[in-house]
Amino acid sequence: MAILTFLLLAVSFIALHGAIRNRTFSKSLLLYLALFVSAFPLAYALYDDYKHPNADANIGLGLAFFLTWGITAGVAIVAFVKYLINRKKSLGNPDD
Repeated sequence: MAILTFLLLAVSFIALHGAIRNRTFSKSLLLYLALFVSAFPLAYALYDDYKHPNADANIGLGLAFFLTWGITAGVAIVAFVKYLINRKKSLGNPDD
């Protein structure tokens, strides 16, 4: 489940990177830095759960998953909207 979450997070950031029109090195660097920062809470929670296994529920791990899923959904929605806006601009308005 964690690998799928990380893959979906990476795919959403890659889609956002592809939807950006004027890509520069600094924009790309900041975007991939944001990817690593947003993946860090889940990675740390997984590491902590591995090092300190408990028999009870790990609420922190669940919250880290929810946070990562929320970030993934938000980035995917932004990428989709930017893609639609770019597509609309590239097609032009046929009514003009």
